[in-house]
Amino acid sequence: MATLRQSKIIRETIDESGRYDAARLAKLVGWSLADLGRYLDRAPSTISRSGSAQAHQDRLATLAALVQEVLVLTNEDVPATIAWLRTPIPALDWVSPRDLILGGDFHKVRNLVNEVHSGLSL
Repeated sequence: MATLRQSKIIRETIDESGRYDAARLAKLVGWSLADLGRYLDRAPSTISRSGSAQAHQDRLATLAALVQEVLVLTNEDVPATIAWLRTPIPALDWVSPRDLILGGDFHKVRNLVNEVHSGLSL
């Protein structure tokens, strides 16, 4: 049942055409449009005008998949997920997952989440 409920949280970031909406995903993770624009390498004004554009879908889906996994780790606690993304983590050299993602090191965060899912502790 947790998976179904979790999907509803992520579902809220998807528009009527089945595309991820950048503004909705930004709101879910507690990021500004400028943050999401940085992640997508686009101007914030572009994100607000065309946040569900096809050009953004691969990167938005990648971020949404990571958020979905973190939601599993936090027992679907959205505020805890937002806090986790903002908190400097020793396993990430005291850098927050958000800062790593925005700095282009998405794979480091993805690897940490994979390790935690595999049973390794932080």
